[in-house]
Amino acid sequence: MNKLIVLVCTLFLSVLSFNSFAAVVVIANPAFDADLDKADVRKYFLGKTHQLPNGEKVKLYDLPLNNAARETFRENVLRKTESRLNAHWARMLFSSKAQLPEMVSSVDELKEIISQTPNALGYMDSVDVDSSVKVILTLD
Repeated sequence: MNKLIVLVCTLFLSVLSFNSFAAVVVIANPAFDADLDKADVRKYFLGKTHQLPNGEKVKLYDLPLNNAARETFRENVLRKTESRLNAHWARMLFSSKAQLPEMVSSVDELKEIISQTPNALGYMDSVDVDSSVKVILTLD
């Protein structure tokens, strides 16, 4: 009986952890036509590049703190801890080299803004994607 309980609990926890680790995707307005890779996205979200290949200025949107997709994006794309990211942006803002991505309050707000804003980039969990936004990159 104990082995059965352990097995059931293990299976339950496996399902929970599988569902909580869906892919994070970079999204854009449906009219967005540039091809970007992970390195490009990193440069935009660290303020190192401000213009898209078509010469237009990129508009960046960030999910709230403690959002799982934000943490995955920060770790895998930006490759910085939250404190290192804050220090990076403090330096960038002090030197007037870049503007901080605008933080939204929810995934729904992010989708609404991205769907209405040309040249906008954001990211979210792939399970939240709908036809209002275009996936331009799926992160590993």
